[in-house]
Amino acid sequence: MGVSVVITCWNGRKLLEKNLPFVIEASKNPQNQIIEIIVVDDGSKDDSVDFLKKDFPGVKTVVHKENKGYSVTCNTGVKEARGELVAILNLDVIPKKDFLVNALPYFEDEKVFAVSFNEGKFGPGRVRWEKGFLEIIPTSVSEKSETASWASGGSSIFRKKIWEGLEGMDEVYSPFYFEDIDLGLRAKEKGFLCLWEPNSKVEHKHESTINSENFDIKYINSIKERNHLILTWKSIDNPSRFFSHLFYLGKRLIRSPGYLKIVFMAVRQRVKN
Repeated sequence: MGVSVVITCWNGRKLLEKNLPFVIEASKNPQNQIIEIIVVDDGSKDDSVDFLKKDFPGVKTVVHKENKGYSVTCNTGVKEARGELVAILNLDVIPKKDFLVNALPYFEDEKVFAVSFNEGKFGPGRVRWEKGFLEIIPTSVSEKSETASWASGGSSIFRKKIWEGLEGMDEVYSPFYFEDIDLGLRAKEKGFLCLWEPNSKVEHKHESTINSENFDIKYINSIKERNHLILTWKSIDNPSRFFSHLFYLGKRLIRSPGYLKIVFMAVRQRVKN
């Protein structure tokens, strides 16, 4: 079957040095069926690229000359991948040596698009329409595999053919947040499955580059709200949801007039993309 591991990177020199050896170790386990490791660098300003070329020449490095955002970086990685399956890992995700062994059998079913790994803190990703918005439902870790609304963008394995058929992650969500949920929902609309497998284990250190050291917290929060609103708009597929959203959006604007800025940001982003 063949698995390409894609690692997304932005100013990730220290995390690469710390975590990439674990990915390489997992690639030595033949049961994982890993045929290549690709790092897609999204316009880093540190020495990530030079470090990779010098210390990890066996890792394929793909470089964006300028920062393009997470969805674009993932799309680039999948495009470059030779494997039928693509495991996407964030820089701060450390895979166990056998992290793919329990995920791979699901892909014998052609309807399976993706399998999300068990990070140990959260269960399968699920959403529901609630008070005019599409909301994430908190779930807990279970001992059995379950269907999911989406597969986590930074710790899951995807079928490349379906990814390409869906035209990948929607780049309207650049630079980050909600692109993986959107992708999962579009896959579901086409009749494909996203799963969550408790025995496909990774450790998520939560040391990502989306933090207060690299971005203003207000900016991070505004992008998160903007993309949540865009996801909600894309999920309006019947009159009931449309009028429900108008009603609750109006209530939110009355209660928090500052949310009007988020609406303008979302409209501008949709028009631009």
